[in-house]
Amino acid sequence: VVIVYGAEHDSGQSGLWMELIDGETLADAVTARGPMSAREAAGIGIDVCRAVSALHAHGLVHRDIKAANVMREVGGRIVLMDFSGAHGIDDAQPPTRQGTPIYMAPEQLAGERATPASDIYAIGVLLFFLLTGRHPVEGETLADLEAAHQQHRRVRLLDARPDLPEALVRVVERAIAAPQD
Repeated sequence: VVIVYGAEHDSGQSGLWMELIDGETLADAVTARGPMSAREAAGIGIDVCRAVSALHAHGLVHRDIKAANVMREVGGRIVLMDFSGAHGIDDAQPPTRQGTPIYMAPEQLAGERATPASDIYAIGVLLFFLLTGRHPVEGETLADLEAAHQQHRRVRLLDARPDLPEALVRVVERAIAAPQD
């Protein structure tokens, strides 16, 4: 997790100051070099899961895990960034649709509160993207994404990358599975 050195709220504005990461986002890495190997994506997945586990252990849900919010620092460290949408797991405020729709769990798109399971879904989408360069559920608009989820239209990982190890496919598919899958 990116190191946050401090936070301040003044005149209705909030700000954080944090470490500067010398590296690239995973979105930029996939755009520049294409899909990653199973080994590389799995290692990144383990690091992201550790970061998200620490957040969940402290009672927070990230709500916007995506390739543009994870950086690979020069030297290889994987860093989870952008906590602007994070909130407490037990937050009593009404749910808000916050995050990047293509990475949102179906329940978030439906307007329900984000939970740790929503973050796990987003990690699954992140891994799918790292391995294929695309997302398991796609749409041009928010309505298209909602319809695709409701109709259970998504790409299976093995259809996109039949060369992947079965264990990795199971992990990703389980993370992004709809309750009926």
